[in-house]
Amino acid sequence: MELISTVVQLRSRQSLEKYPFTGRQVQAWFLREVGRHDPTLANELHQQESESENKKQLLRAYTLSGLYKGPHPVWQLAKGEWCRLRITSLTRELSEFLLNKVLPELLPEARFGQVEFDVQGWTPEPGSDPWSGMETYASLMRQALISKDPRMELDFISPTSFSKNGRFSELERDMPLPIPDMVFGNYLKHWLAFSEVTLPDEIGDFIEDCLVVNEFKIKSERVQFSYQQAQRAATGFTGQVRFAILRNKRFGANWEHYANIVRMLAYYSFYCGTGRQTTVGLGQTRFMNPDR
Repeated sequence: MELISTVVQLRSRQSLEKYPFTGRQVQAWFLREVGRHDPTLANELHQQESESENKKQLLRAYTLSGLYKGPHPVWQLAKGEWCRLRITSLTRELSEFLLNKVLPELLPEARFGQVEFDVQGWTPEPGSDPWSGMETYASLMRQALISKDPRMELDFISPTSFSKNGRFSELERDMPLPIPDMVFGNYLKHWLAFSEVTLPDEIGDFIEDCLVVNEFKIKSERVQFSYQQAQRAATGFTGQVRFAILRNKRFGANWEHYANIVRMLAYYSFYCGTGRQTTVGLGQTRFMNPDR
């Protein structure tokens, strides 16, 4: 299986009144679990993160959520409370490694920051949790052919933003807005990096020319990764955004095919996440169209 999304259930052993956003703690736990079975792979994943922080635009083959209770991030905990985290993988090699090695042999205890948890298991089958799933790149393309609705609604669960360089400066700035070519351009970059299913060269131009925001209900949200270091924070948007694909004569008879590809990329967002820092809990996304 090439694409997986799995949910790990946890039960708190302690209470905590003030919890920072837990994405970085989840990532540290994930790399430790991977390292128990393949230290080289864990080191490679860690090196990718270090290079990314040094502004090299690397795409990672996995995403992680922070800790969640129901639909909301964990900001405080009572002893015995249940919560969950989510792992996705974007390559066959990593997905099979997680399914065959890491997930079946998770240590029964985990620590995220100051709190210890009992690891209660993970969801191996799609459909057992709305945040779990298994797909191939080819199957996403087949599903996109079924729907002809030019509207696509995405739900951005955790704060989402993009990196943008200034016109006269190399300094990167956050762009916490659902700009269509940034959102879908991000999905396209992941697809081209990890999928063997080729896409037309024109699809980037199609996204830029034909994709618009049709309706949205979003808010800005700032997450604090550490209460001791105020600068370790991020600002993004959360909420629902409906995109529409406009007709354009430039693409002629290819318009329908390209529109299917854009729908497919919207489905793909469930696995690849959106924007920056998806390996530490940001950019968690799901497709909301009722016919899927």
